[in-house]
Amino acid sequence: MSDRADNYTHLLTPFGLDDIEARIYLLLAQKGVLSALQISRELHLARTRVYRILDKLLEKKLVTTHLDDRGSKFGASAYQELELLVAEKEHAAQMLRKKMPVIFDQLATLWGSVTPGSKVLYYQGIEGLKQVTWNSLRAKDTLRIYEIANMSAFLDADFSEKIREEFADRHIKVKQLTNLKHIKPYTRIPEHIALWQVRYVAPIILEMKFECLIYNDVFTMYNYQGTDQFCVEIYNQHLAQMQQQLFEFVWTTAIPMKIINKQGEATI
Repeated sequence: MSDRADNYTHLLTPFGLDDIEARIYLLLAQKGVLSALQISRELHLARTRVYRILDKLLEKKLVTTHLDDRGSKFGASAYQELELLVAEKEHAAQMLRKKMPVIFDQLATLWGSVTPGSKVLYYQGIEGLKQVTWNSLRAKDTLRIYEIANMSAFLDADFSEKIREEFADRHIKVKQLTNLKHIKPYTRIPEHIALWQVRYVAPIILEMKFECLIYNDVFTMYNYQGTDQFCVEIYNQHLAQMQQQLFEFVWTTAIPMKIINKQGEATI
């Protein structure tokens, strides 16, 4: 396989192909119809392994079988067939989402067999920040936030937008306190903005040094600045209730900000 085709293998990873599957698919795209023996010689792979991978590619409809008097040969399907893989993944994700409430109800019986109690979970790095942010989607009705900056400041834009989209889909209201007098536009999800309220607190009254989330029986705080990126989730009903009461006390004295547009721009 040419170096040019070899450089394209990473393009196929998002479609669920591993390195060897991608190399075989690209080899067939470049060389045309080949036998398993020819593929094994080109890529220096055992023929039995080639057959196993061809079976996977046939199942994904990315390879077609050609019969002649010398036996079976294989060719690459048009690259547009990759769109079908995306459609199948989307359908599978939709079906899984529909089944999630039933699955979670059944799993809850297992978790419910353990004596409930307080717990503290510690996370580090960007992946920890993502996990804690994703966990906030469990909020029932309202998520309360002490916010320094919107999540796009420390998480990638696509992930942040996915979270906001989930907030909207799950009808989670967000009440946000901030020290910022002006918030720049930050989202393309107007449905999220419709559920968002934000109020300004002067730093002299309450200077926010940590981002904090309050929902259900959970109090979360995290730091994303510098190299010391960490998150702490505390699961305790009484602590969460107290933090919610403190938040609402500050909320009543905070200055409501005017939301200027559907992209989330706001000012006092």
